[in-house]
Amino acid sequence: MDHSATAPALYCILTQSYPARCVCALLAYGVRSVQLHCRGGPVTPTAYIDPTPVGPEALAGQYLRRFWHPVFRAEDLPQGAAVPLRILREEFTLYRGEGGAAHLLPLRCAHRASQLNTGWVEGDSLRCFYHGWRYDGSGQCVEQPGEDPSFAKRIKLASYPVQEYLGLIFAYFGPGEPPVLPRYPEFDAPGVLDVYPPEYWPCSYFNRIDNAADAAHLSFAHRESRTAIGRPQPLADVTAEETEFGVLTSLFVDGALRSTLHFHMPNINQFIQSDTRLRDPFNTEAPAIIARLLFRVPVDNESCVSFPIDHVSLTGEVGAAYLERRRTLEATQRAAPQSPETMGSLVLGSRMRMAEVRECDQANLKTLTSVEDYVAQVGQGPRVHHPSERLGRMDAGIVLIRSVWQRELRALADGRPLKTWTRHEPLGHPLPGGGQ
Repeated sequence: MDHSATAPALYCILTQSYPARCVCALLAYGVRSVQLHCRGGPVTPTAYIDPTPVGPEALAGQYLRRFWHPVFRAEDLPQGAAVPLRILREEFTLYRGEGGAAHLLPLRCAHRASQLNTGWVEGDSLRCFYHGWRYDGSGQCVEQPGEDPSFAKRIKLASYPVQEYLGLIFAYFGPGEPPVLPRYPEFDAPGVLDVYPPEYWPCSYFNRIDNAADAAHLSFAHRESRTAIGRPQPLADVTAEETEFGVLTSLFVDGALRSTLHFHMPNINQFIQSDTRLRDPFNTEAPAIIARLLFRVPVDNESCVSFPIDHVSLTGEVGAAYLERRRTLEATQRAAPQSPETMGSLVLGSRMRMAEVRECDQANLKTLTSVEDYVAQVGQGPRVHHPSERLGRMDAGIVLIRSVWQRELRALADGRPLKTWTRHEPLGHPLPGGGQ
């Protein structure tokens, strides 16, 4: 089918990771508006820059540190608690003072490198378990039992800006003053905010980013879950365009726009759907619109954490009932003998079939969809070497996301200005049958 009249131009960089065969496939498909340039002007082939190394010395790690990232679910950090964190291949201590404010410091004490999370929260400060050195939220050492008071003044740990929004604790790890924390209008509207437990998976964050822009996987990887709700996903025609916030991937079925998948630079997926059955299988009376955000945060080069958030357009008693059902399903999933990650690993080892996953949790289709995604994404391996992949016309969204990433990494390496990503208006409304 020819979408050249309706499809937005696909702006992509022809790098070594996106050889000519990919562009030829898109042209053969009928998307004649493929252009071998970006919005900044003509582009020549450049060396591939791997976006999966995320340490402070890596180019991708330096780029990611210029953005805010969620690091913890707010409700899981009560007052007086401290936890260890590994994010972007570095280690930290996150604690909540007795006054309610969250603080982020390095994992280890400056004295003898003991883990600070094992100590005690006292007021708004944190005392080390090993020898009692105490630090305030700025990282300044304010007490050293047995030492001269002037010694403490010379000891200061790094500290990192922290903000709470949408039920998550966000942190900034980059240079200079942090940018404004992005806001998402759809999630600030009246309704239910459902903040899911974080998902720690043994794969690169880019495996997860790519998957949400992958239209074809809905018809195959999610065949069991979509059959269970009586809504199999037909193969769609795919277009992609760069936006002011990232990439918009559009799915067409029989010439009609069926769904849109949004990607916010550098690592956020979003979509909107009108079918709640995958999230709320016991509800048959209150249809709703669900907006979903998925933050894909690197733990290190070969593992990541995903923070899913739903905003559901139900208010009052109906909204409260929805959230109660969701919490019950979440508790049931936590209490199950096998987690989605465990079942996914069993499927990958051919010790369990996907049909058996469905039998294990008849009511909670979220379990099934999680296992399906785990098998697909973790099954790719901890890190995918993008230049070795053979991309086709169904991969338009993936091609463009990777191309934009390559452009920005190259600009960072060359010392050129980076694109400023912005959002001003709520994203589009759900379409019939839309969403994942």
